[in-house]
Amino acid sequence: MRVAKLLAVAVALLTVATAAPAQQPAAPADAGPSKIGFVDVEKAVVSIDEGKAKLKELDDWARPRRDELARLGKEINDLQAELAAKRNVAAEDALADLNRRIVAKQREFEDRQRIAKRDFEERQNGVLKTLGEKLNAVVTQYADQNRYTAVFILKPNDVVYLANSADITDPIVKLYNERYPFVQAGAPPTN
Repeated sequence: MRVAKLLAVAVALLTVATAAPAQQPAAPADAGPSKIGFVDVEKAVVSIDEGKAKLKELDDWARPRRDELARLGKEINDLQAELAAKRNVAAEDALADLNRRIVAKQREFEDRQRIAKRDFEERQNGVLKTLGEKLNAVVTQYADQNRYTAVFILKPNDVVYLANSADITDPIVKLYNERYPFVQAGAPPTN
């Protein structure tokens, strides 16, 4: 349940969103040199105001579940330590009971972990779908207005060299925040 996983899904969603065919006519042959841009989606998602807020909400939602899993993990470790300490001195019945408690606690841990993971991924996918759709609209608008031939998703580890002028992430973040101003629920709007 890390932000890195969230960002990887964001990249995947934006990839799918930008794979749709463009709704614009082909540029004439004498339109001049091609202009290509790149957007670092991971950076954009964590930089836009709405993305910061939604990631914080997601983390706040997940924190009690992580704490609960940590508590259960500690209980399992404590029971296992107790079993190890009593292995040569306790009666068979007591050891069998302790083993049953460990197995039950492990099952509870695995069930809660599975449920928490499923619920987290559902929430994460909802957030990323919303952000991805809006981000795609902003990228498309920016690319059209600035006459880009193509805009690609930047994967920094896969790039040997990229001119600063080709990275349009910062203008996209600025445009996103202008187009979709985010006001935290319960906060008065700023004018």
